[in-house]
Amino acid sequence: MTLRSRISIFVTILFCILYAIIGSAVIFLFSEFRSEEFQDRLRQKALSTVELLIQLKETDQELIKNLDRQKVDNLFDEKTLVFNKDFKLVYSSLYDSLLTWEKHDLLALGKQKEFFKRFDDTEVFGSYYNYKNEPYYILISAKDTSGLRKLQYLIYVLFFSFIIFSMLALFFTRIAIDRLLIPLDFFHKKIKTINENNLGERVEIKSEKNEIDLLANEFNLMLKRIDDSLKNQLEFTANASHELRTPISRIMAQLENKLLDATITTDTKDFLNKILSDTNQISELIHSLLILSKNEKSISDQEGMQRLDEIVYTCIDKISQVFPDCKVYFDIHLENELDDIKEIRGNKTMLEIVFMNLIKNAYNYSTNKEVKILIEQEQDKIKCIVSNHGQSISEADQKRLFEPFMRGQNSLGTSGFGLGLRIVERILNIHHSKINYTIGEDQSNVFTLIFLI
Repeated sequence: MTLRSRISIFVTILFCILYAIIGSAVIFLFSEFRSEEFQDRLRQKALSTVELLIQLKETDQELIKNLDRQKVDNLFDEKTLVFNKDFKLVYSSLYDSLLTWEKHDLLALGKQKEFFKRFDDTEVFGSYYNYKNEPYYILISAKDTSGLRKLQYLIYVLFFSFIIFSMLALFFTRIAIDRLLIPLDFFHKKIKTINENNLGERVEIKSEKNEIDLLANEFNLMLKRIDDSLKNQLEFTANASHELRTPISRIMAQLENKLLDATITTDTKDFLNKILSDTNQISELIHSLLILSKNEKSISDQEGMQRLDEIVYTCIDKISQVFPDCKVYFDIHLENELDDIKEIRGNKTMLEIVFMNLIKNAYNYSTNKEVKILIEQEQDKIKCIVSNHGQSISEADQKRLFEPFMRGQNSLGTSGFGLGLRIVERILNIHHSKINYTIGEDQSNVFTLIFLI
């Protein structure tokens, strides 16, 4: 679950809990208010009944009942009982039902003066009334249908409003959090674009008062430290490579001159050739390290529109001079034979290094010294396929094929440092292109380069 989802759910639950507490408090307070209000109505009804009874001298029960029926404030299912000091029933509003009562209930009422009880939906109020030292005990019961209906309606309203509020709270909370986290989204998108080739870029900071901008500021400082460290490392590698190339070139020149001396013996000449071969490998290693030390900007500054077929022809000529026995078969397939191969944007020198390394690898690891190159042009991309016949690369080695200094099982007996494919991949990444290795149907080794047009 994402951070924004967790925050949205947490805030929504918090608001829902607060709403539930407030709603419960409203229901409780309204219930208490209804109960007290209905108790007041019962009290007034009880007092008005006993006062009327006293005024009529307890002579006409039917008259009092008729008056009770005609009152506009009559309560639903109202029942009234009045007892005198001898606990004798002097008035009853019950017409066709009997009521059982206990003497100790009236004695308790005389001590408490009032009581209010509830049995299911019926509420009972008892009151002790003293008129000229003559006590009366009044019991009145009724159902507050109107008040209970209002309370029930209030519960329904709060319940459904709670559900609607929960959904709205989640919806608007998510919108609010999305808006608040826009700087974090921008920060995330920005850091995804930063790699070892553009460490000089920085995340924009609008204010240093919020936590996201403070985090971005610390991230920028970290990037600066990493960038400075990498620049120092690359600068050291470049300087060391340049410094080493001069004495290596002198050694190679001296060895070549010595090999031209006719007075040296055959054994000495073989020995010098081995030294020259090792020196060439050291020179190639230094050259590879120098290429790897270059950053993307220095390579991109020299980009232009290039034709891949011309670059391949140039590389074939160079390979033929170094390896005369290398046979390269080059072919071009176009969707329309009348079309011409399209140009791509890239650095010519770097692209030549790519094809030189691939052709050289294909030659070194082939069994018949043959290399096949095929260019296929499609609508939005150009495929370059370099293949040879030789020992296939194992699945375990394929996973580490483009790692630096990686040499597979098929490289036994073949000189090299394992930097060629790493350099190829890095240059292609700078050109926003891809390379992958597959084993062909005829068990050939196939490297496929994809350039976007």
